[in-house]
Amino acid sequence: MDLLALLAAELPQPSNELSIEIGLSGGLDSVVLLHLLARFREQKNFKLNAVHIHHGLSPLADEWVDFCRTLCAQSNVDLRVAKVAIKGKGKGIEAAARAERYRVFSDGLCDILALAHHQNDQIETFMLGVARGGGMRSLAAMPKWRDLNQSIKIWRPLLDIPRAALENYALEHHLAYVSDESNQDTGYLRNWIRHEALPQWQRQVSNIHRQILSNVRSMQDDLALLDEVTQDDYRRILSDGLFQVKQWRSLSELRRRRVLHHFFQVHQIRLPSHKTLSDMVRVLLEAESAQWQFDDKIIDFYRDILYVRAIHTENYPWLRHEGIQGRLKDILLENGFILKPHRFGLSEQVLMDAGTVRKVTNSDVIKLELGHKSTKKILQECHILPSVRQIWPVITNADGICLAVVNLKANQDFRASDGFLPIYEPLTKYITELNPAKNVIR
Repeated sequence: MDLLALLAAELPQPSNELSIEIGLSGGLDSVVLLHLLARFREQKNFKLNAVHIHHGLSPLADEWVDFCRTLCAQSNVDLRVAKVAIKGKGKGIEAAARAERYRVFSDGLCDILALAHHQNDQIETFMLGVARGGGMRSLAAMPKWRDLNQSIKIWRPLLDIPRAALENYALEHHLAYVSDESNQDTGYLRNWIRHEALPQWQRQVSNIHRQILSNVRSMQDDLALLDEVTQDDYRRILSDGLFQVKQWRSLSELRRRRVLHHFFQVHQIRLPSHKTLSDMVRVLLEAESAQWQFDDKIIDFYRDILYVRAIHTENYPWLRHEGIQGRLKDILLENGFILKPHRFGLSEQVLMDAGTVRKVTNSDVIKLELGHKSTKKILQECHILPSVRQIWPVITNADGICLAVVNLKANQDFRASDGFLPIYEPLTKYITELNPAKNVIR
């Protein structure tokens, strides 16, 4: 089996601009992959580096780091070493270690992350999915290609290669590698499947490996088709990029659930349990508004739209104890606001004076053409999300008079026909109703 030719067929057009980082544990699989990619680099001249995760779980962990450093130096490959702390509480050691690995992988400055999972790993992953009841996505095991994030793709070029072929390659090329003693510990479910469960299955069904791989391919095809249908449904219910609940309700029960599942993935929210998702579906079908929190994300259902926002108050500089103080034009531009020309905006002179940008309070009022109005009433009329109204910024002068409600209105007494309305772009998505006749703008 010519592994280098198989690798070349997987990645036929690499260039000088392409950057590949290999996850290097020092074990057989990753050492073989490093050797193959280093040989392939000689033909195609792409950028190649490696990353080693120091989990600190083995007394030999420091020795593995030294081994990987030596190996990479011999292969003329830059290596970054990331030391992580594994906290297994609530997840288990295996899941916690995996989460830390992928967190480090996401920090890589590469186009492709190459991982050395092989055919035997694929079979074990399928059996893990069976044991854990993970559904179709779990039974589809590992795809050869997938997105790690917006800039990095994961590539598993050895997925079709049995471990025995990698052992033969290492022997042929005199490759040294390390052995992780924990791989023999059948207290870990994957190791138990590898050393005990699968051998027993194979004694009863001699071609069990081939049958499992056939199931994986079928599951991956079915999953790809399901994803295609779900993405098409998802696109149809979006309007201006917003999730329209009324359109979602028109789908069948199963498609509603799949689309909601996709919504979580799109917004990188931890997928909820089956019960939580079912409860969310019920609320969206019956209620007019609702709110859910998942880790650091909040989902708001308001006026037929699902909104997602992160709970990161530090992103809003005006939420400091006393807001932002100084010359208004300076503090606005320095803190991410823009000054949009507007015929009912603040005058240039007002913006040159001292003032404050802070969050709205219950006592804030602003003067309009027909008297004064509570700033919170304005936010309500514009149907700003209730939870966002509490952090909406207003601008006051040195005397505490409210000069403007950001993105929406300016005080009648401080306007100019050639004025400017302060805009904070990240907040525009929370404005669900605008009335130009009342000087409310997009």
